[in-house]
This record gives sequence, C-alpha cells and structure tokens, in this order.
Amino acid sequence: MTQNKRLKDVVPKGSLLTGSLIIAFMLFIPYAFYLYTYFPQEKIFETRFFTFESKGYQDVRYFAWLLFSKLAPLSLLLIWFTTCKNWWYYSIAIPISVYVSQIVGILNDDLEYIDEVEFIYTLPITIIILTILYFIRSKIRVFLKAKDIKKEMDEIMDKPFVKKGN
Repeated sequence: MTQNKRLKDVVPKGSLLTGSLIIAFMLFIPYAFYLYTYFPQEKIFETRFFTFESKGYQDVRYFAWLLFSKLAPLSLLLIWFTTCKNWWYYSIAIPISVYVSQIVGILNDDLEYIDEVEFIYTLPITIIILTILYFIRSKIRVFLKAKDIKKEMDEIMDKPFVKKGN
C-alpha cells in the first residue's frame, strides 16, 4: 500500500472537511465577540433591512456587547457538548442552559436586572434545552458509532489472511 492510500483510509474526506469547519468556527468565535464594536453608540440602529431600538439599554453597542458576551461561550459549549465522547458530557448542559436563560433575559427588555433571572424561569428553559441537546446528541452518537464500526471493519478487511497449519 502506498502512503496516500493509508492516509486516505485513516482520515476520510468528509470528516476532514467537517473537522476543518468546526475548527474554523471555533477560531472565529473569539473574534465574533468583538463584533459589538461595529454597532453604533446610539439608541436606534437603522439599516436597509430593519430598524432596531435599544429600549432598555443605554445604546445599541451595549446591547450587542451583552448579547455577544453570552453567545461566544455558548457557541463553544455547544460544540463541546456535541463532540464530547466522555460520560460526563451532560454536565456541560447546565452552563449551556444558564447562558440560554441569560440570553433570554437580555432579549427580554422588561427585566430590570439582566443576570438575575429567577430560578423558576431557568428550570423550564433547562429542561427544554436538555431535551433538545439529548435528541441532537443521540442522532450524532448513532452516526459516530456507525463510522467507528465502519473503520473497524475496514481495518479487519485490510489485514492479510494468514492460513495456519499444513
């Protein structure tokens, strides 16, 4: 077998592309946090497509800073949750639900204090998020398990047949 054949068997083309996209997204996330600097320091943000008014916040840039400060770690936690193969991956769901409830608090401009959402509001959000994450994780787990079985079968099939005896 040639070196190219072995490399192709070890790293399938689809997983290399998927892994590269995930890594590129993870590298972009810290820079995405600083996108808030492109928003104006005014109460109203107007574009051709929409108009946004920061009702409960001092300006649009402050609202964007709050939102991106929650979305950046939430994105990384979601990637970690879906790609983690350890038994403790459910513990990652708790900070995910906390960040989602904080984002809901940011988007709900009726709240007086942003990070002080009552526990009674976070519990239903946590249950819904855990259910959705469990469903996504179970679908991904089946796919990963099938890829692992295929890899094992390919390794077994590539081994030379050795005849014992006579």
